[in-house]
Amino acid sequence: MDSGHYDLQTCTCSIRASTPVHAILRHYLSAYETPDLHRCDIDLTINTEETAVTEARKTLTRLSPSQVRTSHPNQRYHIWTTDGQQILTPERANDHVITVQGNHISLVAHQHQIAATVGVRIVRQLIMRAGETRHGQSVHAGAAILDTDGVLIAGHAGAGKTSVLTRLIEDHGARPVANDRTVLTPGDNVTWSAVGVPLAWRFTPQGIDGSTALTHALTIRDLSRGRDLVDGKIELTPLEISQALAVPAAAAAPITRLIILTRTANKQPPAPDHRFIRDHLDFGADDFFTDDWLGVRPLFPSLTAQPPLDADAWWARLATTVPVQVISWTDPTELGRVAATIAQGQP
Repeated sequence: MDSGHYDLQTCTCSIRASTPVHAILRHYLSAYETPDLHRCDIDLTINTEETAVTEARKTLTRLSPSQVRTSHPNQRYHIWTTDGQQILTPERANDHVITVQGNHISLVAHQHQIAATVGVRIVRQLIMRAGETRHGQSVHAGAAILDTDGVLIAGHAGAGKTSVLTRLIEDHGARPVANDRTVLTPGDNVTWSAVGVPLAWRFTPQGIDGSTALTHALTIRDLSRGRDLVDGKIELTPLEISQALAVPAAAAAPITRLIILTRTANKQPPAPDHRFIRDHLDFGADDFFTDDWLGVRPLFPSLTAQPPLDADAWWARLATTVPVQVISWTDPTELGRVAATIAQGQP
C-alpha cells in the first residue's frame, strides 16, 4: 500500500491504496497530485479484498438501512448508520462497501478497477461538496489557461465545448483544467476560481477527426476506457488527453473570461445577462451530482466569512464581474476559427 497526496483546491486528501489502484487513479487525479501535505482534510483508504466485502455485507443483512441515496444515474446506495459511522453498499451490485467515519473514508472492493472507479467518484464528491462551503457550485463548462488567463468555456450539450477546448490546447498552447464540469467559486468582490472535476473527455468520431494529435494517439495507444463508443462517443481520461496533446493539466485557474458557445445561425445572440448565462451554465435541479450521497458536506466547515448568495444573486454577480463573450457557429469546420477567436481575445 502506497500513499498519495492531493490538493483538490477546495480541500486536501490523502489516498492510501495499492500500486495498481494508484495507476488507475492517476489517469484522473494527476493534476491534483502534490509531493506532501502537512495535514489532510480527508484520509481515503482503498483496499481490494473480496472476502472483506462479503463479510461486511453479511453483517449488514441483520439491520435495516436508514436511507437510500443516488450517486450516479445507475447507482444508488443503501445507507446504514451504526457505531458513529455510515456504511454504504450499492443497491444493484455486491462488489464494494464504503465506510465514512469522521474524516476517514474506507473503500473495500472486489478488484482494482472497481476500487479505482469508485475512488474517483469519491474524490469528485470531495471537490464539489467542499467547494460548496466556499459558496461555489458546479457549472456546465470546461476551463483552460491561456497564457495567464483562465477561460471558462460554456454552452449547451452539442455546443462544441470539448472540440473548442481541444483546439485551444492543441493549436494555441492552453492548459486544460476541466472538460465538462467545473466548480466555480467566488473570491472577493470581483474574482472567481475554477476547479476541474475529474471526468473522462468524450468525443464524437467527427470530433476526434478534427484533432491531428488525438487521431494519431488513437492509432498508437491503448485507451484506458477502451475503444467502444459510449452513447456515440469515444472516451479518453484526463491523463490521456494531457499525454496526447503534450500539455500538463492544471487543477484550477482564476477565471478572467467567460465564453458561451451557441450552435445557431443567429450571429446576434441575446445580450448575455445573468438569465442567459444561467441558462447555459446551470445543470438544473435534476443534476444527480448535487446529492451529497457520501454525507461528507458537514466535514467541511464554511471556509469564507462572506454570507452565501442566493441563486439569483450568485448568477448576477457572475454576469457583472466576468467579461462574457457569446460566439455562434453552425458548421464543425468553423470550430478552428472559434478557438482562434478565443485565443486572440477578439470580441
